Amino acid sequence: MPAPKFSTEEQQRKIIDAAVECILASSVTSFTMAKVASKSGLSMGSVYKHFQCKEDIVMALAFESFSHITSVFQQVLDLELSTPEKIIAISLLSPEKLQRFPFDSELESFATNDAVIRKATPRWTQKMIDAGAGCEAMFKARLSGGIKADELVQSVNVDEFIEEITVSSWAMMVGHERVLRIQQSKQIIEGTATLSAPLDVNEPLIRSMIRLINSYPWQQPLTLQTVNRIVSLLTELNFR
Repeated sequence: MPAPKFSTEEQQRKIIDAAVECILASSVTSFTMAKVASKSGLSMGSVYKHFQCKEDIVMALAFESFSHITSVFQQVLDLELSTPEKIIAISLLSPEKLQRFPFDSELESFATNDAVIRKATPRWTQKMIDAGAGCEAMFKARLSGGIKADELVQSVNVDEFIEEITVSSWAMMVGHERVLRIQQSKQIIEGTATLSAPLDVNEPLIRSMIRLINSYPWQQPLTLQTVNRIVSLLTELNFR
């Protein structure tokens, strides 16, 4: 029997790359397995060996997108900043630096749909679950390190604190994006939307984030001067 033309990893990569091309030419909801197979140059049997349905491909793409975001977050959280500075730095990142695919927003909505999750095979849903757990563990480790270094005036329950600040800040960021998409519906159609632009320090979300972060008893609360310094640092590091 002749040796396979491509390794397992190479086949999977070709399928994912082909899926990206197909989605760019159509949408996350309308691409087909047949078109992916044709674009990849592989047989339908080879495609189904790796992905049993299009929902699996969506999950694979969502996993790549989420892994990219986690990697960027980790780089920022590893900077020599205080814990409140790290939290606000995440909000100041340019959306373009967090983007893995041009269709990330559509991909996220589709990949978190109940029907898609139920139809995808356990292999790919588990990869997403593991990725989420890994990101959460990374956040907890970085934030708890600062708290243990006595950055707070008074002691707190570390686990509760991390859960509060993570859920609250993430909810504000996600909610802000949804509001912008509604406000800029016309601009999205025209291709003039500013959804990928980094936020200015005077934007409502950043002001609200500063108030949220400073509601905790930090030894050194955030100031406008501090936030401007973080903006300069992120710009220098090409995160904005």
